[in-house]
Amino acid sequence: MTIAIKELGKTRETRAFRDLREFLTAVDQPGQLKRIDGAHWDLEIGALTHVVSHRKPSPALLFDNIPDVKPGWRVLTNMTNLADTWRERIIYGCPPSVSDAEAVEFWKEELKRFSPLPPIHVSDGPVKENVRLGEDVDLLELPWVRWHELDGGRYMCATSCVTRDPDSGYVNLGSYRFMLVDHNTIVVHIAAGHHGDVIRKKYWDQGKPCPMQIVLGQEPSIFIAAAGNSPWGEPEYDLAGWIRGEPVEITPGVVYPDLPIPATAEVVLEVDMLPPGSDTAVEGPFAEATGYYGGGAHPSPLVKVRSILHRDNPIVQGSPIFFHDLLGSRTPRVWSELDRLGVPGIVGMNYRGGSGTLIISLKQSFPGHPMRAALGAMGGTAGQHPRFIIVVDEDIDPYDLGQVLWAVGTRCEPAEQLDIVRRISSFRIDPRMAPDKREAGDYTCSTAIIDACRPYHWRDKFPPATGITPELRHTTEAKWGAVLDA
Repeated sequence: MTIAIKELGKTRETRAFRDLREFLTAVDQPGQLKRIDGAHWDLEIGALTHVVSHRKPSPALLFDNIPDVKPGWRVLTNMTNLADTWRERIIYGCPPSVSDAEAVEFWKEELKRFSPLPPIHVSDGPVKENVRLGEDVDLLELPWVRWHELDGGRYMCATSCVTRDPDSGYVNLGSYRFMLVDHNTIVVHIAAGHHGDVIRKKYWDQGKPCPMQIVLGQEPSIFIAAAGNSPWGEPEYDLAGWIRGEPVEITPGVVYPDLPIPATAEVVLEVDMLPPGSDTAVEGPFAEATGYYGGGAHPSPLVKVRSILHRDNPIVQGSPIFFHDLLGSRTPRVWSELDRLGVPGIVGMNYRGGSGTLIISLKQSFPGHPMRAALGAMGGTAGQHPRFIIVVDEDIDPYDLGQVLWAVGTRCEPAEQLDIVRRISSFRIDPRMAPDKREAGDYTCSTAIIDACRPYHWRDKFPPATGITPELRHTTEAKWGAVLDA
């Protein structure tokens, strides 16, 4: 399936991996997969992932023969990585020849063409090769990992969790972290306002536990859809089908047949999220997306596991917050939302949610253009929680932080071009949130908007920048490139 992208003169080549194993076969051929035997679940898997994630090349890691874990259970980490984007590009169908900045613009244009592709229902699938119910459930056989030295326990992350809204029937996929308690009990962290949190509270208001399916290993498009931030009511299975170019095959659960699970998933836990007032266990701390242990540790309602479904020799996906990917970041979605708002002139964007900084490069065409772009980004679904928004002119590369800081230091007059927006929604894991605010549940913060653009009303009188024009650079490199590269 080929989709033309006229704006960039490129095409998207969708690729439907039947399962996680087919994806690993594809990345193994060019040497993008490294197998490691004997690494322990207690810190060694996490530490190795951390080290490799900061190298280039930065292959995916498949851990096998894990000590103190039932033989046959494996763990995959570093599936995608910002320092090595080839694996991510084959998932999204992004042309390998374009730059990272062009890839972001490419995916932004693709999002405009999103067309839901609903899943296909099948009666059975490889995920049901092994079914354990009731007393046969033993979570201690699984490779729960203590990823970081200050983590409060052993965790599963990189999950795709299936819940169904009891009112509308909407099936949601979300990605949440789970900490091991005992052989059939875990606790979950779901931030307030996430769709899984909204759904579970509806069950709890009726005095019922909330049923959920926790998928622990899945082909990449499903995890990408679950970990994203789709609007309420838009099924993530439909998004995953569109990303891969073919419908996802789903099959009924065993304990909860009304909850559809990926037929080719590696592992699925069928669970009850018990309502508040039931027994609790302390969840956390855990190293979060911000790069800190901001959320702390808190008593959380128990989650009881009613069944384990898994394939032979299953692969559990682990993706602790050591790194970020490129196209799966919020950057293309923020840009796409601004396009829908009709904000013109944007030529580049760089948003890393973990750093809390959004950088927008634009060509000004009217007074107040930078502020309109910044406020528009804050008002969308994808652009939530930035601590700083920096707007720069079109000659500044938003991926070159040296250029960005140069623009801030030479084009921004703080008394005139720095604005503070207050009472912006944040979240509990915000490391800068004061303890008393966190304890009171006041999850709000402020956002600084830095207009680092030449002042629009006298931009023609702004001193010209030094350097060389793109035309002179091109002719120079064409003539002398071979000498410089020798």
